[in-house]
Amino acid sequence: MQVNNNNLNAMMQMEKKLEQSANALAKLNLNNEEAKQNQQKNLQKETTPNQEVSNEVDITQEIVKQIEIPIAYTANAEVISVQNSISKTLLDIKA
Repeated sequence: MQVNNNNLNAMMQMEKKLEQSANALAKLNLNNEEAKQNQQKNLQKETTPNQEVSNEVDITQEIVKQIEIPIAYTANAEVISVQNSISKTLLDIKA
């Protein structure tokens, strides 16, 4: 049963990482939209050159996380499934 608890904890961590990655990508998109709006405002006012919004989000890294996390989540789910199957088989043999 310890394996199940470890894998369940790992699955919850993967879920949190996926949510963080999705939020980071959403933030990146929001920053890009804000930059476009600022650029349009600056062009309309013709006062100062457009200001770039600094993004600390590496889009490549976040996309890789979006690919890796579901794979790790699925692997942990498979380990739990196998562990449950082994336990069921052992209980059936004992009975």
